[in-house]
Amino acid sequence: MSDQSFLAYWLGYITGNSTLEDTPAGGTHVALAFAVTGPTPDGDGITIDFLTQDHSEEEIRAGAKALQARGIKVLMSINGNPDWDGHPGGWTNLDAPVFAANVTALAITDWGLDGVDLDNEASEVPGEDFVAVVQALRSAMGPELLLTLPVYQPWRDGYLSQVKDDISFVSTMAYWNDLDGQIDLYNQYAGLVGEQKVAMGVANAANPGQDTAFDQVPAIAAWNPSGASKAGVMLWNLNAPTPDVTALWCQTISENLP
Repeated sequence: MSDQSFLAYWLGYITGNSTLEDTPAGGTHVALAFAVTGPTPDGDGITIDFLTQDHSEEEIRAGAKALQARGIKVLMSINGNPDWDGHPGGWTNLDAPVFAANVTALAITDWGLDGVDLDNEASEVPGEDFVAVVQALRSAMGPELLLTLPVYQPWRDGYLSQVKDDISFVSTMAYWNDLDGQIDLYNQYAGLVGEQKVAMGVANAANPGQDTAFDQVPAIAAWNPSGASKAGVMLWNLNAPTPDVTALWCQTISENLP
């Protein structure tokens, strides 16, 4: 078994997709996509109506427990895009300590998950307000739980150098890159958070034209920087296009991780 992480996203908002229990062998982490930032009765927090759009809360919670029983870490992925798919959200103007406390109460204390994943692809460049959110989450969750972020635009992610000690790792999501492009992006993010905190992202069912060429996947999974180790590989997503194809991608990634 590799020491590197293999994080994959499971989408609760796709009709008729596979359940969490159908997750193939090989992965080490699964992120539940997506909770959404927004107002709650206790102030700034997250809502799960998008995550549970096509799978009930009870089903997802039971599936998360089943994965954890297999030794897989389960995270709640939080999307903060304003008005994304009709769900009001956003990362700016949050009361960071209140937000962190509410997220921790829901995802960690209530659901019993192993951490959170922050999907910040909003139009605004992350600034001190988002730094405060990351730092507040780390403070609220404690030092051991997972705090990950998918990234792909280094020009907007300079804030990461301020929170590199607070995060577990980042995952690049320029899925369309070949190995050389993946290495170039890896190096840019390694300069912000360190070589061991950058995973390379691949996709078998992303937006049109953004998938990773399958013949590149073994080399991407196997690659390591000279004298160091990447964090691992991230896969988007576990739900499509078919269970057999998903199982093949998971097997290929896990068998080629250093």
